[in-house]
Amino acid sequence: MTCAAPVQGRTATRSTNPRLTSQKVGLRGSMRGMSLAQPAKSSHRSSSSRQVSFVVFSMDTHEVDVAIIGGGPAGCTCALYTARSDMKTVILDKNPSIGALAITHQIANYPGVPTDMNGEKLLDVMRDQAVQYGTDYRQAQVFGIDVSDEEFKVVYTPEGNFKARALVLATGAMGREPSFKGEGEYLGRGVSYCATCDAAFYRDRPVGVFGLNREAIEEAKHLTKFASTVHWITPSDPKEEDVHAQDLLNAGNVQHWPKTRLMEICGDDGGVTGMQVKVKTRKDNVVEDVEVDGVFVYAQGSKPITDFIGPEIAVREDGGVIVDEMMSTNIPGVYAIGDIRNTPFKQAVVAASDGCIAAMAIDKYLNDRNTIRVDWVHQ
Repeated sequence: MTCAAPVQGRTATRSTNPRLTSQKVGLRGSMRGMSLAQPAKSSHRSSSSRQVSFVVFSMDTHEVDVAIIGGGPAGCTCALYTARSDMKTVILDKNPSIGALAITHQIANYPGVPTDMNGEKLLDVMRDQAVQYGTDYRQAQVFGIDVSDEEFKVVYTPEGNFKARALVLATGAMGREPSFKGEGEYLGRGVSYCATCDAAFYRDRPVGVFGLNREAIEEAKHLTKFASTVHWITPSDPKEEDVHAQDLLNAGNVQHWPKTRLMEICGDDGGVTGMQVKVKTRKDNVVEDVEVDGVFVYAQGSKPITDFIGPEIAVREDGGVIVDEMMSTNIPGVYAIGDIRNTPFKQAVVAASDGCIAAMAIDKYLNDRNTIRVDWVHQ
């Protein structure tokens, strides 16, 4: 499948360099950068149907008691409890502004919270509270984990590796399956969900970015440091008061395509060669072909984000991670909390409850306690 010749004047010149793929950043097969907007390749995974492998980089290694992947209400609550119990805790959060709670405009049913507070503000309070008790909060892209060792679980990020005695999965359920034509076909061969991982391989080459959420904007901004042209495709116009979007638009190598739909990602045996978009005009919709070497997709869905965890951790047919009443997975020392479990009760207060339960279970697990230690006791 190939794109038609690009429309003159609206596309960047294609590099003659051989195309590079996301495999060269240590992502192989179906391994991709963990993102609140990334699709799940399959709603059901098993060791026979899905293999995950990745290259381990030589990086700084940080040793902690508890590593929490995801900084939503579940992750922040868990961190609050573990840090308060003097466990060295780190939260690894791809982006604090794109989770289900963060994009909620009004909070009406969280106990003790005024109704004029939005989700992002509530999340800020939760995060600050966890940090005040000693949590190390880091904005970092997680692209893989290793849970094979009984003593330490390892989390791999571009910024370094984290060895943890207990690992908590709290990435939520805003993932999605590949939905654009060509997206799944060229995944790992020019289609990416992680500019932090792949941007350097598109130096002086044109790329496309689809999406209008904060993640898309920040990732596109990162790509401007490397790509010759960043074609930013948005289904509507960015808000004028969105300073992040306006800052991106002011970048000299950004070509904005407003009111535009991504119709198809095109390519050949070597990978992505372009994309087809439909531009909405006052009179009609115009289909145009844009020549790019890579396409970064940032769309949101409703599936658990689990495809960075590998086949060792058990999941249900619907994609939710299987846990017991203590939020423990089938791997000792690995816990799953919040919407990643794909329960029907997708509420911030339920996610926070999961985080509390997991934290108390972790305290019992790491300290070889026979019972759960409570924070308070009535006399």
